Amino acid sequence: MEFEQKKMAIEQGLIPFLSAGSLASALRLWEAKYAGEPTFALTRFISELGDSAALGAPHGKVLQSLIRALNHPPASPPVHRRAVPVPETRDDATRACTLLVDTLIDRLPPDQGDGIRRYVIDHLDRLQQPAPVSNAVRAWLSRRQTMVMPIAETALTRIVNLAYVALCESVGPTKADRALHEAVLISEKASAGSGFPVRRLL
Repeated sequence: MEFEQKKMAIEQGLIPFLSAGSLASALRLWEAKYAGEPTFALTRFISELGDSAALGAPHGKVLQSLIRALNHPPASPPVHRRAVPVPETRDDATRACTLLVDTLIDRLPPDQGDGIRRYVIDHLDRLQQPAPVSNAVRAWLSRRQTMVMPIAETALTRIVNLAYVALCESVGPTKADRALHEAVLISEKASAGSGFPVRRLL
């Protein structure tokens, strides 16, 4: 099953139990920590959701809903081409990622910000990128060294997801959602005219 189709199935399975805001948080958590895991890992995913969101149903019922949705996944939506393409480069995407994550972290108390940087560094293996890319990301997070290396969009999205998961664990999903929303607004203003929209990394 393709990643997007699997993500749509997870969303479909969770819709009966979560509000729109909690659903968005749950999908980011799944993508960051469980997307590449086997089906039995859904029990851990649901358990983690139960600590941070009001599921309003027994874990077993939520698990059944997810498995049912995965066994009967929704069709992948058609890809719509933009009539007028917007120029973009991987460098634009990398700058958008570093701007968003730095903005998110810099607005936190120093100890919390350092904790999020350490969390992402400790989970760089989840980016599934070659060593030069991981080393560039580590240098950026640990020494604020500018990332000049073009990085795949999927890896950049995972970096944002990892930072968000770490923030959820630090301050809770409600405050994390608010902090991410504010960081996105600030980053959008700072990157006006860029060929890569910041929200594409969410």
